[in-house]
Amino acid sequence: MDKRLEQIRDSERKSHTEIYTASELYQEGSWLSKPIKSVRDLMPLFQNYQELHVLDLGCGVGRNCIFIAQHYQNIPCVIDCVDILELAIEKLCANAEKYGVSAGIRGTVCPIEKYPVREEYYDLTLAISALEHVDSEKSFIHKLQEIQTGTRKGGVVCLVVNSQVKENDISTGAEMPAQFEVNLSTEKLLTILRQTFADWTVLKSSVQSQQYDIPREWGTVSLTSNVVSFIARK
Repeated sequence: MDKRLEQIRDSERKSHTEIYTASELYQEGSWLSKPIKSVRDLMPLFQNYQELHVLDLGCGVGRNCIFIAQHYQNIPCVIDCVDILELAIEKLCANAEKYGVSAGIRGTVCPIEKYPVREEYYDLTLAISALEHVDSEKSFIHKLQEIQTGTRKGGVVCLVVNSQVKENDISTGAEMPAQFEVNLSTEKLLTILRQTFADWTVLKSSVQSQQYDIPREWGTVSLTSNVVSFIARK
């Protein structure tokens, strides 16, 4: 692992450990209080399924996957959950037990770029603020292609990716190196997504500017990004 990648992953590990330690899943007032709206809106698409295979890349402590498992408790629903952070998977398993869905949650500690996506297996793949943390742009494109081939006919991908990320030190206003392994321009990201899923039905493609404060090794930074939400059906 090169020094830049190691430094970024150490910084992300610190910030996520702090967040996951400070907040409980579905705690009011925290960013973990509920699954993202895009995931909630997808649930009617699978209401007639007899079984469901889901992949959650960058699952964290279960914000989205536990909601899905609860929603589909009446059918066999298996969710493969992947995160680079061991603490996240530990808390995911504890949360799955707490919310009565541990039978359907399979947690794996692994960098996303190294996780093999099974071909034509998944009905739904989630990657929420996750794919920008693979180790390179080449890995990013390859993982999108794996997701494409790993989806069954009629299956859905739900991708949320940060682009054009900037970080500024709160105390000084100085711009700091963005702690993202892949930091594409919004235009390039959209082009890659459209090309990869060219023959799919796009259900949503949007860009939203966001700003929030996040802890880093050197202090708190103000992070701004263009968040691309892309949902498509095969």
